[in-house]
Amino acid sequence: MEFVCFLNQKLFRSPMDMNVEISIPEAREIGLHLLTQVGTPVAYANIITNSLIDAQAVGHASHGLIRLLEYSQSVSLGRIKPDMSPTVISETVSSAVIDGGWGWGQIACRLAMEQVTEKSKNTGIAIATIQNCNHIGRLGEYVENLAKIGLIAMMWCNGDPAVAAFGGRERLFGTNPFAAGIPTSKEPVVLDFATAASAEGKLRVAKANGQQIPPNTLIDSEGNPSQDPNDFYQGGALLPFGGHKGYCLSLMIELLGGGLSQIHPNVSPEYTYGWGTVLIAIDPSALLPLDLFLKDIDHATTVIRATPPSNPENPVLIPGDVENQNRAKSAERLTVSKAVWDSLQQQARTSTES
Repeated sequence: MEFVCFLNQKLFRSPMDMNVEISIPEAREIGLHLLTQVGTPVAYANIITNSLIDAQAVGHASHGLIRLLEYSQSVSLGRIKPDMSPTVISETVSSAVIDGGWGWGQIACRLAMEQVTEKSKNTGIAIATIQNCNHIGRLGEYVENLAKIGLIAMMWCNGDPAVAAFGGRERLFGTNPFAAGIPTSKEPVVLDFATAASAEGKLRVAKANGQQIPPNTLIDSEGNPSQDPNDFYQGGALLPFGGHKGYCLSLMIELLGGGLSQIHPNVSPEYTYGWGTVLIAIDPSALLPLDLFLKDIDHATTVIRATPPSNPENPVLIPGDVENQNRAKSAERLTVSKAVWDSLQQQARTSTES
């Protein structure tokens, strides 16, 4: 959650004695080991590991190394086909439908990026959807990469039911993240947030660390407010962020993500599993000279950052600033939950022995 993390990232931050620092090579070694041990081609394992390392580096542990535990289990359950390659099954000059083949979501998303990049440069705007798609990682990664090459990008996906409707208590929606990337002459503006009060992965990290979660995030199976992440895994549900407004945005993503991708909305009898992914790219130079666009965006972001803060210790930020600051601090070493790192090492030992 890149944009809303300005408000709540400290609430999810682990005390330092719960964390360990590991080198980037250590993280890469264990990622490549665990992924290749379950049959992932080395080229794919490198892409996925780098994606998880970047998520960890920018401060989103929920989409970082902890996912290796889930991914290994998903392969053993047959949900992920580790050697499957995505394919384009239909296309027009401005659209592409990709079959992920129930392989790695990160690999399918890279094919989607390639498609919308080429098509938007030719037509001004392009859209790709992904069918039969597993977990795709951090959406901000994809829109940021597109924005770095001068494209405006928007992305969303629905997923397994985890979130109650506004006023309800049963799981109806995925955490349904939304992301957007906007080019500037320097680092792009990057919005990336779950439309739930929290990404599910943050509950996973809090559970691993034995932590409570912020209020107004979760209800238990009876619909009672809870701050215990275990309640989610015992039949509870996340709440939408921002009350009815967040619910409406989540609903839009559920309908358009599930409907356009044919993963289907969660409430459909045809929905079984998966992440219904939609990626849109817009070439601003199709509408106006790129330098005029960048001049406006650069000026606006400069003025916003310079606005006097209500608290002098907390300057006003642009979405993506926190992630860039964290990435610079994590150029050589990553901060990882000790419980997560211990579990990864144990899994690596187990996979080697077997």
